[in-house]
Amino acid sequence: MALTGDLKTFNFVDIFQIIFKDRKSGILLVEWADITVAYYVKDGQIIFARPVDRVFRVYAERDFDLLIEKLRIPKENLSKTIERFLINRLNIKEGVFSFTPGFVKYASDNYGEPFPIEKIIMIASRSLLPEEVERKISDEMLIFELAENAQEIISKAELTPEEQKVLSLVNGERTVSDIRRDSGLDSLTVDRALYGLLALGVIKRKKKEKKQKPSIALDLLMKIIERIKEL
Repeated sequence: MALTGDLKTFNFVDIFQIIFKDRKSGILLVEWADITVAYYVKDGQIIFARPVDRVFRVYAERDFDLLIEKLRIPKENLSKTIERFLINRLNIKEGVFSFTPGFVKYASDNYGEPFPIEKIIMIASRSLLPEEVERKISDEMLIFELAENAQEIISKAELTPEEQKVLSLVNGERTVSDIRRDSGLDSLTVDRALYGLLALGVIKRKKKEKKQKPSIALDLLMKIIERIKEL
């Protein structure tokens, strides 16, 4: 199923989170006011970006290897297109997007070293607006804990010192309010970091422990036993 939306209501962190977690392959097309760019996604990684003047051309060229051969782009240079046509546009909030999965044919497993989507997600989180952050970090009493595979993901994300500070304070006991206070950072910086780390799957919400209610049947049985002893 295709994923479509408006960047005003569906930010890049959320878009990339879906692509990353589901290891999707396909084409992400973003139409801004000044340019339309097609991003080629393979197994959850964005491996190539190119501006297009007509959208239909993207869907007419389904063989990726033939496409980059036609464009004369060496595989080792593909990640540079991500830096040029995506990274400096992650803060633009006006535009529409569509992601069509399973559309492109990739003949190879090696297209050079990709620009890690883990890093892209954290870069995108740094320009989130307060109202965007509030969608997931609205309760200052929320408690987060580290995920099991946190270190593996973090190694590719290239966290800033501020984000590392926030992450170091996540221990399954501190609330969002505690982390804001103990970090010494402003609330928006903390919340942006938590939003990005949550999208990556580095941290997760800690589930509240459910207190077991005493069994009515057991209580009744104990009362019967006590009554018998009194006889």
